[in-house]
Amino acid sequence: MAIISFPSAALVLGAALLPAVLAQSPGCGSNPTLNSGVHNINGRDYTLHIPQNYDNNNPHRLIFGFHWLGGSMDDVVYGNSIQPWYGLEPRSQGSAIFVAPQGRNAGWANEGGQDIDFVEAIIEAVENDLCIDQDARFATGFSFGGAMSYSLACSRASSFRAIAAIGAGPVSGCDGGNDPMAFLGIHGVSDDVFPIDIGIGLAQTFIQNNGCQWADIPQPPPGSGQSIRTDFQGCSRPVSFIAYDGGHNGAPFGPESSLAPDATWDFFVSA
Repeated sequence: MAIISFPSAALVLGAALLPAVLAQSPGCGSNPTLNSGVHNINGRDYTLHIPQNYDNNNPHRLIFGFHWLGGSMDDVVYGNSIQPWYGLEPRSQGSAIFVAPQGRNAGWANEGGQDIDFVEAIIEAVENDLCIDQDARFATGFSFGGAMSYSLACSRASSFRAIAAIGAGPVSGCDGGNDPMAFLGIHGVSDDVFPIDIGIGLAQTFIQNNGCQWADIPQPPPGSGQSIRTDFQGCSRPVSFIAYDGGHNGAPFGPESSLAPDATWDFFVSA
């Protein structure tokens, strides 16, 4: 464990390059019909962001960003209490296509698995039209958005490469929850909505599934302004947890903080 540090510019640049061997989606090599903006599928909206330098012969990462309870896809796209796209779009340097879905009733209750079905429908539509690396799907979100990311990690571990859950709880469900998954948890020590022990509990699911060696998760004292990262050892897929001095808010994704954006991007590209 160590006080978190940020990757160098050279590391971020190098990380933007995808592996040489890719699982190409059906949309590779085709002229796309989808464009950046709002789309509707099965009566539900999502916002798509395609990089300006999009190459239909170059498989891209696919990254989902889920909003919090009472939020919207526009909050993720344009940035409201967080950086736009959780700070990941500029770090991707054109290597990723981004999706911000709109939750029912501004949340992700996932009743009867309907939100999982929504995500799967988006994946099918996007990958049939655009060039995606099907081994490089990711999801992240804050609060209820983190819960939705966790739910995907539980039920669709074979479809996603890694998820990052920020200030999350298990309120979107955990159907399955027995398969290995690269998991990053980021949680405030003073969170009064989902106390940090709940966030640690989410990480424990994948500490167990991934066969990691258990280690205590230290927490910085309130008011210290610090964050402490624990990287678990012996895992079949990586598991990390960052405890930071803060509450239940978008602070680690705030306009003046690179804590969560840097940690999330670095975790995704190295998972």
